[in-house]
Amino acid sequence: MDALLTLLAVFGLLVVLPVLILLARDKLRHRHHRETVSQRDARLKAWCLRMFHPKPDEVEASCGGLLPKRLLAMYEQTDLLLDRDFKICAPGKNRSRESWWIGDFIPLSAEDQKWTCDLTEFGKGFCFAGDGMGNFYWVPVEGERKDDAPVYFACHDPYGNEKVCDTLDAFLSWPRITKPKS
Repeated sequence: MDALLTLLAVFGLLVVLPVLILLARDKLRHRHHRETVSQRDARLKAWCLRMFHPKPDEVEASCGGLLPKRLLAMYEQTDLLLDRDFKICAPGKNRSRESWWIGDFIPLSAEDQKWTCDLTEFGKGFCFAGDGMGNFYWVPVEGERKDDAPVYFACHDPYGNEKVCDTLDAFLSWPRITKPKS
């Protein structure tokens, strides 16, 4: 009986107590860092302004190259830019194994590129969408403006860069698989 009580005491000190401390810390942190309705509205309004008023010159200066024409045309498609949380899959591929998750599109501004990944190891480029987990879809930029460019996926876990599609135009035309509404 004493051994059982000792085990329970050790379990309580080593597992239960730390979990309770972390839960209390998270509650306090959430209470102090909670965004008010007006703060959220201001953040969303600023995001929409950046999304619908692209700044390609500013981005090209920060990326060190010219954006492809197809990417610039993408930022004129407002319905596409507001689409979020969906998978796309190349025609004829297995949807369960070869689809790509898009969390949201990223505004065409140098400010928003600061919050994407560092592409210097892979070349000069522009991140145009993310998966919501810190991974980004990007296109390379070059010294002269191209009509289109290949799409790559820069992933941090496992670290790497994978070619997704030969052209942005083909990538954007792939069928979408939306999440079922619950």
